[in-house]
Amino acid sequence: MTTFLPTPEWLLLDWNHACIAADTLCIQRCGDCGQWRHPPRRLCPSCYSAQSSYQAVSGRGSVYSFVVSHRSRDLGWQEQVPYATLLVELEEGARVLAATSISPDRVSIGQQLNLRIAIRSDDFVLLWADDPS
Repeated sequence: MTTFLPTPEWLLLDWNHACIAADTLCIQRCGDCGQWRHPPRRLCPSCYSAQSSYQAVSGRGSVYSFVVSHRSRDLGWQEQVPYATLLVELEEGARVLAATSISPDRVSIGQQLNLRIAIRSDDFVLLWADDPS
């Protein structure tokens, strides 16, 4: 069973395309003050500059928060329940949402992770978090 594939638009589409082109996780960075930001925005929340680019990041981060789903409306994920969806703070400072196959009872705040992209279509990537060990 396949999972639902979103159709990103505008800045999120640009972000997905940047990750696909680089074949790695990219995050938007302000061209003036250097602030990393996600989700992508037209203006920097720190200096209000409109200058930005998508740059590859390390993919290393830690669990900032997470939620455990015990059922899924998407039939493609139903066999995976329960599963954790993670809010990961990257070493660069931006926070991103990521899926993981790590059992929810093995996920903890502050846990170190490696993130990678999983290309799902020409316009969409899923962020996937793996245990670095």
